[in-house]
Amino acid sequence: MTAADPIVSAATPPSTLPTEPTRWTLWSDRLNPILVREVLQSVKGRVFALTVFVALLVSVVIAVVTVNAYEPRGDAGRMAFNAGIATLMPLLIFVVPMQAYQSMRLELRGGIVEQLLLSRLVPRRILWGKLQAALVQFVLYVAVLAPLLATSYLLRGVDLPTILVSLLFALCACVAATAFAVSSAAQGVLPAMQPLANLATAAGLGLASFAFVGFAGSGAYTYSVGWLVRSNECTLTIVGIALATAAAVVLSLLVAQSFLLHAFENKSTGFRVFLFALPVVAFGWVLAFMPRSSHDEFLAVFGMSLLVVGIVFGQFMVTEQRELSPRLRAHVPKSRLASLVAAPFLPGRDRGMACLVLYLAWLGGLVAVLWPGTSSRWIGELLRSAGLCVPYAIVYLGLGRWLRGFLPSSVAGNHVARVLLPLAVVVFMILPALVDLMLRGDVRGWHVGHVMNPFWTIDVHNRAEAWSSVLPWAIGVSIGGLLLQVPAMVRGQAEVAAAAAVRRERARTA
Repeated sequence: MTAADPIVSAATPPSTLPTEPTRWTLWSDRLNPILVREVLQSVKGRVFALTVFVALLVSVVIAVVTVNAYEPRGDAGRMAFNAGIATLMPLLIFVVPMQAYQSMRLELRGGIVEQLLLSRLVPRRILWGKLQAALVQFVLYVAVLAPLLATSYLLRGVDLPTILVSLLFALCACVAATAFAVSSAAQGVLPAMQPLANLATAAGLGLASFAFVGFAGSGAYTYSVGWLVRSNECTLTIVGIALATAAAVVLSLLVAQSFLLHAFENKSTGFRVFLFALPVVAFGWVLAFMPRSSHDEFLAVFGMSLLVVGIVFGQFMVTEQRELSPRLRAHVPKSRLASLVAAPFLPGRDRGMACLVLYLAWLGGLVAVLWPGTSSRWIGELLRSAGLCVPYAIVYLGLGRWLRGFLPSSVAGNHVARVLLPLAVVVFMILPALVDLMLRGDVRGWHVGHVMNPFWTIDVHNRAEAWSSVLPWAIGVSIGGLLLQVPAMVRGQAEVAAAAAVRRERARTA
């Protein structure tokens, strides 16, 4: 090599070097991947293009009709708003939820959910991604019909608060319908539930769409919202609808999550925490927005309603498997106090009975503390009915927990027990009536043989003159039923305490 020879230089760097990620790129990476995928699939699909084209076509037709019928002092603006809302709502409460339903069914049928669960995506993130995609579609459809709604405002058919409240109600309806559809699709994991899920989703959303189209097309919707905006009950109604929507969405997502989780995962704690939060939200809404003169009425109605809800939840809690799964034993709180507090909220029918007792005490304590001290005749009857429901709830749910012990310790045994418990109530209602028919020829009236019939017994004894004689019986049955459940509740608590002790011992040896 001579001096004139070129020196071999280093490799030339590539022309395109990787650049630093921008702030927007980093922000987009934090989005839910299910949200990104659902939005891309929805926008690129034929259904979205077809629905947008139909919505635009309907908007043009409405605009042409409105222009032809316009008069300076006419109601063309109100007609345009009614037609716009009637066009928007079916898109939000049928098209968007059904797309989410079909997407969820496709993932369950193709095994995509199992692949997603093997990644870092948990069922909660998958479900929230579906719901967030519905919110994006809500914004898109509202944007398509926004010019029509703005035209109705410019024509002085409706005021701006009416439009804003209507959009808020539309958002609540879209979110609740989508959560219901996703929950129904998740329940289709069980083969026996698939036909029922298909029928319930399509029929429910379809009937809701037709009903709202008729309600909005008749002009009654605009009149009702206009009256609500000008009334003193506007704030409490809007907050109440928002809270009811949030409760329905959370419950639907909890149900869907329970079907997507593995059998060893914790499916019960979310429902039990949700149950204890309901009285706080309901009574808080009453205290914050209702006049003090109406507190007794709403506390009585909500108290009775929440008692029935607690009994329904209790049917599921007392028919679970008895023991904790190996995975749950490994995640029990190590602290003695924390395990003691968390035990009623962990799965297991013995702990479910303890959770139900705590809920009844929690609900009764809230009503007793918040009660204003006034009542009327119908409120007294309602409270007496609630008082008579408590012993029946303890007796029948204890019977359900006992029946569950004779069934296989599997998820199928849970489903069978949840069918047998209502069936037992029906048998105890019909059997004494059949005996009366065979012995007397007719059912002349209530007697002690009908004591296991909760509806007839409560109706007969729910009178002021009979309450003094029924109250000791109700208290005695409640105490006796609770005493019979004490060994099971102690056994459930001891299992959690033992698992916590094992975790503490492992932590010390480690």
